[in-house]
Amino acid sequence: MAITGSVQQKKGKWYAVLNLKDINGKRKAKWISTGLTVRGNKKKAERFLEQQIDKYSENLADNSATDILLADYFERWLPKIKDKVRPNTYRSYKGNMENHIIPYFREKKIRLQQLCPVNLEEYYQYMKEQGLSSTTIKHHHQNISKALSDAIHDKLLIYNPASAAKSPSPAKFKAKFLTPKQLEQLMLLVKGSVIELPVQLCSIYGFRRSEVLGLKWKYIDFDQRTLTVAETLQQNTGGSYADVTKNESSCRMLPLTQQAYDLLLAQKEQQEERARVMGSYYNKSDYVCTWADGKVIEPNYLTRTFHKILQKSDLPMVRLHDLRHSTASNLIEQNVSIVNVASWLGHSSPTTTLNFYAHTNQEQKKRVANVIDGMLAVR
Repeated sequence: MAITGSVQQKKGKWYAVLNLKDINGKRKAKWISTGLTVRGNKKKAERFLEQQIDKYSENLADNSATDILLADYFERWLPKIKDKVRPNTYRSYKGNMENHIIPYFREKKIRLQQLCPVNLEEYYQYMKEQGLSSTTIKHHHQNISKALSDAIHDKLLIYNPASAAKSPSPAKFKAKFLTPKQLEQLMLLVKGSVIELPVQLCSIYGFRRSEVLGLKWKYIDFDQRTLTVAETLQQNTGGSYADVTKNESSCRMLPLTQQAYDLLLAQKEQQEERARVMGSYYNKSDYVCTWADGKVIEPNYLTRTFHKILQKSDLPMVRLHDLRHSTASNLIEQNVSIVNVASWLGHSSPTTTLNFYAHTNQEQKKRVANVIDGMLAVR
């Protein structure tokens, strides 16, 4: 795919005109000003043209890759990125690619360098017809875009077709939450179970699953009455692994409420007593949320058990993560500022909090309405 071009005059100046192709493969002329006046500068303009052709040619895809099927490229791409992304991210990529994306494009027999935005839009529509949500399809789009971006880096593509493909917009998120009264009922349901402590802490602090299970005693200060969220415990195939927090703002120090202080102190004393009695049979670690023998609670176990307990109750079927939304929504209803709620949850910005939970603050909206009525009342 050699680039050609010519020099052209326009408004008394020389221009280098390159014959390129747009994202749909159609010819598109690119005019680049040389900054040279027409009189006596034709040879300089031609040298400038040659330089521009060399520059743009460096970005051309490797023609030796024209026969690669898109499905084959995706299969080769997966192991290459395994050690470059977090295990959870790789697991998501792998699941989406192997279960949906690769089978679809293998059947279509589309080649990597023949891929157009419309091919991707047809895929998104097909997935929608198969019952996948807009949010899930959006994740597929992001996976594909990442893989194609890496293909550009490897000079297998000139442009990323995903950048021009229209992916479905996810439905606006509406958080589900439990009221304070419902949370009290939930605490009675989990009382005495191994998930009692993590569920209690999630209800108090709005922790993510990975945050509550990643809590370690070295981050609990009983003297200063603080806890610090500094590590997470992530689920992976075959077990869990320790990781850093989701982002910088997720790493946060919070005061121990009296309830949290009592819960954690009781857990600490119980772990120490069990370690003394069980001796070498006790699995010593620094984790706060553990089984009776000291083994850490696996993230998936916490989620499954939480769902099973709710299924046997009259409470709404919410997700474990909805305890985080419950904390936020209930704090807002108690007139805690958005800024303080964002800090409590570890959001990167109060705007994030506002986008999630502004619709729950009905009482404050009613007060605003009453104020306006008072201001504009006809006397």
